Amino acid sequence: MNDQLLDLARDVMGSPLVYLVVFAVAGLDGVLPIFPSEVVLLVSGGFAATGRPNIGLLILAASAGAAVGDHVSYRIGRHAGRPLLRKIPVGTKRHRAVGWIMSVLERRGPVFIVIGRFLPGMRSIMTLTAGAVGVPPRTFTAFDIIGAVLWGISGALLGYFGGNTFQDSPLAGFSFALVLVTIIVVLGEVGRRLQASGTRTARSAKCTQGQRR
Repeated sequence: MNDQLLDLARDVMGSPLVYLVVFAVAGLDGVLPIFPSEVVLLVSGGFAATGRPNIGLLILAASAGAAVGDHVSYRIGRHAGRPLLRKIPVGTKRHRAVGWIMSVLERRGPVFIVIGRFLPGMRSIMTLTAGAVGVPPRTFTAFDIIGAVLWGISGALLGYFGGNTFQDSPLAGFSFALVLVTIIVVLGEVGRRLQASGTRTARSAKCTQGQRR
């Protein structure tokens, strides 16, 4: 059964359609964070170690898809972002995430657009918020392309080198890719929680100082 699945995966990865799939999943993940773009990219990169798909074209497809998806989310933010953000219930995880992103965009500026691409589950909110708060289109495009390209390169190469390591055992390579994705997601969530905790502590300190005055 495993051999049949691997043969099917090789057939899919050897087809030119794999680039379209990677492009589409990366793009959709930029708008709706329910598509497993990291999984698809890492697994595709792992198979690229065998020569199919081509690693260069894979990076191009992933980067282009990510940039297109980010720009769709950004445009939604420009035209309807503020009403959408106001509908997010106060006190929810998403509401806290938006508040954090707004504060970081104010402090760090467009550099956070690059960093935000590597935060699973946050990138679509980040790009939507960037549009809603009025980050200039040219600025967003310049920094988002940098982030998308770095994301495409890092994800594809992680899978590629993992595929080289487990070339004699594709199933182990696939498992390795899933473990990597899990680690990335967990680290992103831990970072988000630590940042949210720091933000609450800072606000509490400000309130305490205000009361003393």
